[in-house]
Amino acid sequence: MIIKGKTVFVYDVEVFPNLFTCCIKNSESGNIVNYEISSRNNEIESIYNIFHNKNIIFCGYNNLHYDDPIINYILMSYEVLHFDDYYNICRKIKELSDTIIETKDNNFSSWSKYKYAHLFPSFDLLAMMFSSKLRVGLKEMQVTMQYKNVQEYDGDFNSLVPQNDIDDVLEYNRNDVESTCELLSRLKEDIDLRLAIEKEYGINVLSKDGVNIGMEIIKSRYLKETGLTWNEIKDKKSECTSLCLGDIIFDFIQFKTKTLQDLLKDLKNQTITPNDNSFERKFILGGVPHTFGMGGIHSVNEPEQFEPKDSQLLIDQDVTSMYPSIILQHKVYPPHLGEAFLTVYQKIKDDRVKAKHEGNKLVDKTLKLALNGLSGNLQSEHSWVYSPKTALTIRINGQLMLLMLAEALDQIGAQIIQSNTDGVFILLDKSKLNEMQNVVNWWEKTTKLTLEADYFERFYQFAINDYVGVKKGWSETHNPKLIKKKGLFIDSVTLGKGMAPTIVAEAINNYLVLGKEVDETLKECDDILKFCTYQKVSKDFLVEYNEHIIRRINRYYMSTDGGKMYKCKRDPLTLKLKNYISMCPSKVTLYNEFNEMPIKERHINYTYYRSEAYKIIDAIKSKQLMLF
Repeated sequence: MIIKGKTVFVYDVEVFPNLFTCCIKNSESGNIVNYEISSRNNEIESIYNIFHNKNIIFCGYNNLHYDDPIINYILMSYEVLHFDDYYNICRKIKELSDTIIETKDNNFSSWSKYKYAHLFPSFDLLAMMFSSKLRVGLKEMQVTMQYKNVQEYDGDFNSLVPQNDIDDVLEYNRNDVESTCELLSRLKEDIDLRLAIEKEYGINVLSKDGVNIGMEIIKSRYLKETGLTWNEIKDKKSECTSLCLGDIIFDFIQFKTKTLQDLLKDLKNQTITPNDNSFERKFILGGVPHTFGMGGIHSVNEPEQFEPKDSQLLIDQDVTSMYPSIILQHKVYPPHLGEAFLTVYQKIKDDRVKAKHEGNKLVDKTLKLALNGLSGNLQSEHSWVYSPKTALTIRINGQLMLLMLAEALDQIGAQIIQSNTDGVFILLDKSKLNEMQNVVNWWEKTTKLTLEADYFERFYQFAINDYVGVKKGWSETHNPKLIKKKGLFIDSVTLGKGMAPTIVAEAINNYLVLGKEVDETLKECDDILKFCTYQKVSKDFLVEYNEHIIRRINRYYMSTDGGKMYKCKRDPLTLKLKNYISMCPSKVTLYNEFNEMPIKERHINYTYYRSEAYKIIDAIKSKQLMLF
C-alpha cells in the first residue's frame, strides 16, 4: 500500500528485560524483517536507520500509545544507547515500557515527550477503528478477523528470555505483524476515505475513528466561519452542575393520557446532575412496559413473533436523522459557541443532502460522520463542544416527542410492538391507515421532524435489541437487504465486536425466515469457523485444558471428543491450582491455528449448537401472537 507517496511498513515491537524485537513488513513487497537487540545480535543501528527512512510511513496496532513512544525513545536516545551493551539498552527500554503500561492516561508527564515526538510518520489501525472506550487487543482482533493463527506469547514479559527461546519470540512478533498487515488490507476503503478527508480539509485523520473525524470537520468549518483560532476556543465550555428538566422541555410537549401526563409533570419537577445516568422512570404504554432514562427510551420486550393477517400491517416509524434534526429545527447549540455553530451545522447537513442527491458517496459518508459525531461529545468534558445542558435538551425532548407519537398511535388502535430511541414499531389494521397518516402529519408539523416508514412481512423479537425482521418485498425477491437483523440474530462477525458461534444465529434465522430445520443448517455447514467462539480471561486467572495450563485467550468449538476448559488460580504458598470454574458447558477443541481437517472428522457437538438455537426459537414460538 502506498500512502502520500510513501510505502506502508507494518510494524510491532516486543519488550523484555534482556530482549527487544521489532518486526517490520513491507506491505508492497511482502518482505518481512525481524530486528533484535539481544545477547546474540544488537541491531539498534539498523532500527535507527529504517525509522529515519523518509520514503516509509509506518502502521501498527495501538502503536500511537505504545510502539511509537518506544521507537521515539530509541531515536532520541540513540547517541547514548548505541554505546551501551545490549543488556543496558533492553533494560532502559523495558523501564519505559513498564511506565507506559502502568501509567494512567491523565498522568504521563514522565514519558509524554516520547509519545508526542512524531519523529517518523505513522498511523494506528486501532485508533482508526474504535473510540478509546471500545478498543480491543490484537489477539481479540485476530479472533474476529478469523485469522489463521491466534497466537499468544506463553512466557512472562517480565522474565529474562533464554537465548534458545528468542526465535519463539521473533515468531510471535512476526505473527502479530502478519495479522496487522492483513487488517490493513481489509481497511483499505476506510483509509481511502480518510485520505480524501485529509486532502479536502487539510487535517490529519488517518488515526482517528469516525466520531473524532466528524468533530474535526465541524471544528475546521467552525473556525473558518468565525475567523477564530483553535487556541481561542479549545478550552471554552458550557459548564452545568445541576439542571432543572422543566427549564429545557419544549413548550409543545403535551400528552392526553394520565400516565404520560404524570410522567411529564414528574420530569418538569426534577433537578438532576447532568452526567448522572441513574435517573429512570418506568411505565406502561399500549400494554407494553417502557423505561425512560437520560440515555434514551425503550420498551421492555419479551420473546414474541408477529405475522400480520391480510387485514393488518407491520410498520416501523423511524425519525429521520433525529438528533441532527432536533439541533437544527429547534436551534439547540452549545451557548459558548454561539449561533455560528448552527450556521456551520446547517451547512454541513445541506452539503450532505446535495452530495447524496448527486451520488457523491465520499462527501456523503464524510459529512454523515460530522452530523452524527456531535451528540456524544456534548457530554464529554474533554471536548471543545462540551455542553451537558445542550445534550440533555436534545435527548430528553427527543424521547418525549417519540412518546407523543407512540401515545397518538396507541389511541387510534395501533398495537405498540417496540419503542426505542428514534422510532416506534406498530401493528395496525389497514382500515386505520388514513388515521395513522393523520397522526404522522400532526406529529411532523408539531415537532418539525420527519418520519420514515418501513413495512414488514414478519417480525421476530427476543428482546428490544435482539430481533430479525422480514421487510415487504422479500417474499417476491428474497433480497437479503430486506432482512433486518440485530443483536443475537446477527449471523456474521464484526471486527473487534466479539465472536459468538455464527452458525447458531444462522440456524435461527433460517428456521424463522425460511422455515428450514435447524439440523439441516448445522449439518450442511462445512465452515468450522462458524462453529467457533473464544474466551479471554483476566491475568488473575490461569486456563487449564486437558490438565495442562494454556494461554488465556483461546478460539475453540464445541466437540464430543475434546477436553474440558477451566479457569483457575494458583495458591501462592503451595503453588497448587484451586478455585476451578468451568468455562464451557461442553467439551471443546481448540482452534487457535487453522488446519485442513475435514469437518466430518472434527466431532462437532451438534447437540450443543442445536440446543442453543432452540433456546431462542422456543422462547419466541412459545409466546406466538396469533394474529388471525
